[in-house]
Amino acid sequence: MIIVTGASGGLGKKVVDQLKEIDSILAIYNSSPPLMQSEENVRYIKADLSNLDGVEGVVNELKGHQYENITFLNMLAIKKDQLLVDHDLDSWHEILNINLTSSFYFAKLILPLMMKAQWGRFIFLSSTGGVEGDIGTVSYSTSKTALIGFSKVISKEYSRFNITSNILSLGTFDTGLFHNLDKKKQDEILQNIPSRKAGNISNITNAIDFIIKSDYVNGSIINIDGGV
Repeated sequence: MIIVTGASGGLGKKVVDQLKEIDSILAIYNSSPPLMQSEENVRYIKADLSNLDGVEGVVNELKGHQYENITFLNMLAIKKDQLLVDHDLDSWHEILNINLTSSFYFAKLILPLMMKAQWGRFIFLSSTGGVEGDIGTVSYSTSKTALIGFSKVISKEYSRFNITSNILSLGTFDTGLFHNLDKKKQDEILQNIPSRKAGNISNITNAIDFIIKSDYVNGSIINIDGGV
């Protein structure tokens, strides 16, 4: 079972579509419902993951089933571009809560299930821009960098239970968000990529499949950014 947060976003939809060939999917969405509410090997659940009650509701769904292997794939993230001096406090709390604290809630609640099964995989999505600190992304970058420390602690505390935790640091991908940019901005981004092209989603799902199958890959940051 792969639990996917942020499953109805532009990137999430494509990743879920490929991951369903690997394992059954519990796809979680909130504000953007998927076109299909159910399909082969994929079950969608609407949940507000910004609070503990919403996460508990999802985990309670899992407790009624006997899943030998649980992979938690965190793709949930929001971003609001503001310079630090203009960044309002409400946005800061909202972004940190959704991008970071929701992962804390999930890890705290599903770790006992993984420990009982003696198997688990945490995969957190960070980003090249988030880690490097792009201008105007103070809260987003902070949340993405914090996920690295969060993942490394999990990797050290729970590896004895055959539970691993890793980060995928993503660059630019050929998704709707990239195509929403104007041609000038697209060209600027591509100029910083050695191959001068955006990545295919299969690069992400191949890495996820690799992590799931690899019990000695733990506490890693895997860059999938075309060499940026």
